[in-house]
Amino acid sequence: MSAATSFARELPVAKAMLGNKVIVEGHIRSLEDLTIEGEMEGTIEMLDHRLTIATNGKVRANVKAREVEVLGSIQGKIEAVEKVYIRKSAQLIGDIHSAGIIIEDGGYIKGSIELSRHPART
Repeated sequence: MSAATSFARELPVAKAMLGNKVIVEGHIRSLEDLTIEGEMEGTIEMLDHRLTIATNGKVRANVKAREVEVLGSIQGKIEAVEKVYIRKSAQLIGDIHSAGIIIEDGGYIKGSIELSRHPART
């Protein structure tokens, strides 16, 4: 007898993107991972998902997310449930409250960092 072939598929992870020529002003509430390549000003709320600010992305917003990865620039307060990644090309001006942070050599931060032992569920 032969073993049954498994036809189970992994469900795709939903991901949204704001393109490099997109400018958003206001409030974003996302129920999926989001990458910003353009500009955003306002507030971003996505406690169960990951926000990525791409290399050319420019964000002026207060952010609440599960994880935040910054390759571009952000001005504002970041509250991350799990972790914040500041990559070598990143510029962050503002405060961070997170359970963890990773800063690559060359990443720029001006502001305060508050790490908590327990995830920041706000």
